[in-house]
Amino acid sequence: MTRDPLDVLRLPGVPIQPRTAFAEALWRRMSGGQEADEGSATIRYFVDDLDRAIAFYRDQLGFEQELLDPSPTFAMLYRGELRLLLSVPGEPHALPDGTLPEPGGWNRISLRVSNLNATVAALRAGGVAFRRGITAGVAVDTALLTDPSGNPVELFEARAGYHERTTTKE
Repeated sequence: MTRDPLDVLRLPGVPIQPRTAFAEALWRRMSGGQEADEGSATIRYFVDDLDRAIAFYRDQLGFEQELLDPSPTFAMLYRGELRLLLSVPGEPHALPDGTLPEPGGWNRISLRVSNLNATVAALRAGGVAFRRGITAGVAVDTALLTDPSGNPVELFEARAGYHERTTTKE
């Protein structure tokens, strides 16, 4: 039996078990039904060490890891309706001039917590680094921490006067 020389280029199959709600929403979109929920958001962060970043978001900030592992350079995590994509910079992300994205920067996830003082104290006790401690604002108090790759994450606690935008569905 002759072996196909292209076999060396084929990638192994990766079993994927999507979230039930995601799969149902995708099926509705594909079959011309309801659009995806516009209330959910996706953020992508570039990280230096994927395993360390997964552990940080899962263990320190309460994200759930999706059982999707297409490569050692990508992970998908959830916290409520927020989907966080973690990627190690590499060739697929390069700009035409060869520039690669870098972790860090100033864009951030903003996570609401019910007790900012206690959350900050617990995270500090766990060794989490902060760019800035608790700062009082008009409607929220905030603290700015960094993930293991230097990406900022803002924690906030609502004060009197804070309100969420309400949407009406017609």
